[in-house]
Amino acid sequence: MSTIAQRICIDVLSLPRKSRAEIAHRLLVSLGEEVTSPALEAEWKTTAQRRLANVKSGKTTCRDAKDAIRDARKKLGKCA
Repeated sequence: MSTIAQRICIDVLSLPRKSRAEIAHRLLVSLGEEVTSPALEAEWKTTAQRRLANVKSGKTTCRDAKDAIRDARKKLGKCA
């Protein structure tokens, strides 16, 4: 890794988490490569199927997205 790249990494790692995540996302997109793998896709499919089965069986209930996001933000605010 070049000296410039090392300095950029040091600078980026000192940024807040949200900024680092955005930069990481942009870098991955810039590579133009698939970010997932067949194994990861299979894992997500299994998770989605399990969640759907839980909803259909009544084991899990659905909530309005606005309410869920509002409640999550409240809980995260308490953690900060």
